[in-house]
Amino acid sequence: MRARSKTFGIYLLIIVVAFEALGAVYGGINLINDPSGRSIRLPISFLEGTVFPSYLIPGIILFLFLGFFPLFLIFPLIFKPNWPIINVLNIYKSYHWAWTYTLYTAIMLIMWINIEMMILRTGSVIQGSFGLLGIFMLILTLMPSVKRYYKLQNHSRHNANGHKRTDEKIFHQTEV
Repeated sequence: MRARSKTFGIYLLIIVVAFEALGAVYGGINLINDPSGRSIRLPISFLEGTVFPSYLIPGIILFLFLGFFPLFLIFPLIFKPNWPIINVLNIYKSYHWAWTYTLYTAIMLIMWINIEMMILRTGSVIQGSFGLLGIFMLILTLMPSVKRYYKLQNHSRHNANGHKRTDEKIFHQTEV
């Protein structure tokens, strides 16, 4: 069977994921290096009434889950490697795990921005932009052409009773 070629939506999704990841890496590193928030003009007073005495823990969470994790996803989004151990948390087994984890990332970003705005009791152009970016990432991930590209091919075989079996998943890698 012929491997599917990447569509414009796939390339756009990869660019959006990379942009989001780099923004979160930047923000996370700044909050880790300066937990007071001054380096990115985020007053510590915004944390009053929260469980956080500084921006260190939010910075670590931002860096790991919305920075490093999506940055890691860029390679599998391009090459679709078969790494079964990473597939464990994939709740959509008929899709490549990189697609599912990109869906998780979009949802995490949208949740992060909403929770951040509730905790900080304020909003900014950057928060709004990244909130919209999360929605755009979610839309791109759910586009039919993108879903089709990351859909795993089922290899049909007949069992002893002559009934079709479609339980073997075949990962198709594409050439870049």
